[in-house]
Amino acid sequence: MKQKQKTKFPQPPLQRGIKQPSTIEKKRRWTLGLIIAALGFLLYTNTLHHGYVLDDFSVIKENNIVRQGIHAIPEIFKTSYRQGYLSVKDGLYRPLSLALFAAEWNYFPDKPGVSHFVNSMLYALTGFLLFLTLLRLFSHRLVSVEKSEALAFIASVLFIVHPLHVEVVANIKSRDEILCFLFTVSSLGFALKFTDEAKKKFLFYSSLCLFLAFLSKETAITWLVILPIALYFFRELPLKKNFVTMIPIVVVTGIYLAIRSKVLQGALADDSVSIADNVIAGAKTFSAHTGTAFYILGLYVIKLFFPHPLSYDYSFNQIPVVEMGNMFSILSLLFYTGIGIYAAFILIKSFQDKSHFSLLTSHFSFGILFFLVTVFLFSNLVLLIGTSMGDRLMYFPSLGFCICISVLYVKFFRMENLKIETGNRKLYPLLVILILFSYKTWSRNYDWKDNYTLYSHDVTLVPNSVKAHYYLGLELVKVVAETEQDAEKKKKIYEEGIAELEKAAKILPSFSSAYTQMGVAYYRMKNYEKAIENYNKANELKPADAITLNNIGTVYFEWKKYAEAKQKFQEALTVDPRFTDAYMNLGSVQGTMGDYTGAISSFQNAITYAPDNARAYFFIGITYQNMGDKANAEKYFQAAEKIDPKFKQQ
Repeated sequence: MKQKQKTKFPQPPLQRGIKQPSTIEKKRRWTLGLIIAALGFLLYTNTLHHGYVLDDFSVIKENNIVRQGIHAIPEIFKTSYRQGYLSVKDGLYRPLSLALFAAEWNYFPDKPGVSHFVNSMLYALTGFLLFLTLLRLFSHRLVSVEKSEALAFIASVLFIVHPLHVEVVANIKSRDEILCFLFTVSSLGFALKFTDEAKKKFLFYSSLCLFLAFLSKETAITWLVILPIALYFFRELPLKKNFVTMIPIVVVTGIYLAIRSKVLQGALADDSVSIADNVIAGAKTFSAHTGTAFYILGLYVIKLFFPHPLSYDYSFNQIPVVEMGNMFSILSLLFYTGIGIYAAFILIKSFQDKSHFSLLTSHFSFGILFFLVTVFLFSNLVLLIGTSMGDRLMYFPSLGFCICISVLYVKFFRMENLKIETGNRKLYPLLVILILFSYKTWSRNYDWKDNYTLYSHDVTLVPNSVKAHYYLGLELVKVVAETEQDAEKKKKIYEEGIAELEKAAKILPSFSSAYTQMGVAYYRMKNYEKAIENYNKANELKPADAITLNNIGTVYFEWKKYAEAKQKFQEALTVDPRFTDAYMNLGSVQGTMGDYTGAISSFQNAITYAPDNARAYFFIGITYQNMGDKANAEKYFQAAEKIDPKFKQQ
């Protein structure tokens, strides 16, 4: 009997015209890659001494799950993105960056410099891998190795210095962007190695990297479109084999979506988008929705070419709601339609005859398609995202832009290689761009030093933004004023903060948070009547808000109206059962009212959701001390001191 032949996995052929690089060429490529990596790291060395900024607090410093360290990693993978801060499912699932933050907090608690260093190193690694991946991708049979090297280097170095990336690297929270991009680029690199070397292990590595990218951020979904386009444009793969290569990619995507659906209980996205965050949420007609979306898309194109000014916020009403008849929106629509038609034409034509492919058509069209596919996720055309506009959202699309610019640069200057020869002026324009972009990146980093520096700087750039005024007012009231010792200066800072919050309320009268924080300011100024007035206004605009209810309870506690205070704290906990501040306040009022058992129970609940809460342990000790139980009192005093030495008993 004939032995049945074992079915083999389809073996992609080695690409014609792609020779294996010599040892000297490998060293040169590694050197160029390391130059890009070094540039990426050095550009952000002035962030290494920065603190936590913006969302870093909710994701790291004030995140009750992340602060539990490595022991919380299993819970991180079973909960939504902001579970440790908001105590609710938010429609986002990005556990990988949170797990890294938990590990960093475990070994370097409250050390933002460590996290800034990690971000900078990951960004440097991204530049290195991006160059090597683009070099392999651009190794096309109709393009010389030297020209491919020039294309890959110019695109990668432009990407690594682009000022629009400052928010991604300087804001620790945005590590989800860095990781997602890093792993998707790695996925592409391994997929190319699979097609070039016909080794199945590379297909496994490609799938694994894409899965890690999904665990970092949902943007990885674009790779289901980008990857087959890349393989089709730059490899001699028939459509059938291209499809076979995609099977493992589709499988891991399905696995991720199944996990995500189970964790988020089927939620597709964060459905809590407000007009304060995204002005398009207030668009009443299709024309206004579409017109504003293309208006913003046009602004993105301008910022890619001319990244100034940059802002962390573009919320209501900095960007106006405009109809589709707006001239800028029309021009934006024409631009996107034009480049889309061009890229689609080249793609369709390539199905008929690839021999017409040239440097301009293949590489340039791929850059356009990369830009369009990745920018679509943030376009607000179909899915309303959590912000009107954001510099960080151009992190992925900017690569498509940089690829297109590199193609135009090489074509215009007829560059055949990267050799820097005496009198070679072809690289001078590139050098000028790199210097200008690097200067902008370096100088913009300083704005991300801390919240006050960022907020006070950017509010002048976006004077009509409700969130810009709100965040500055919040910082003045809750941080800057509290560190001031001089009573008169402290009062003046409170008044400055209230003024900023009033501007926010004027821009968007329905913005309840502005009134909540004005209540905080008046409370700290001992003006309890004005505090209650503003809290009640906030409660009218946004009923059943845990923070507002907790704050009202705090005012009543100061007035010694303990029954009213207790009721408000309990109402806050009904809204948010994981609200540790409310548990602490409830425990305090219960202890004051003589309900020691209830107080201990409330403080224990606070510890349940924030195990590193030294104050909770200390207050339990105080409560036992008031009960005459010295043994338990000492036990909890010691526990508090172990977590935070400042609670040491004298």
